[in-house]
Amino acid sequence: MAVSQGMNRPAVLMIAGQLDSDQQTVADLVQRTSSVVGTLVQNWFGHDSSQFAADWATHSKQLQVAADTVATMSRHARVQATDQQATSTS
Repeated sequence: MAVSQGMNRPAVLMIAGQLDSDQQTVADLVQRTSSVVGTLVQNWFGHDSSQFAADWATHSKQLQVAADTVATMSRHARVQATDQQATSTS
């Protein structure tokens, strides 16, 4: 009979680690791009430059929300893996 519930705990923990790495990648991207945009607006003047910086401000917030969501997913996977181990060893 096939198991329809349960967890491959090591695999879930490995996936949680990958999610942590992915979250950090997005956070690093936001930081690097913000730095580049800051340099760009020091060297590009006018309405287009201002709009470019404003667009990045909006997009960077969206990316930060995505990074935060991935971090939450990782934490949730770890909690579930811990709960699964506790249930399995009880």
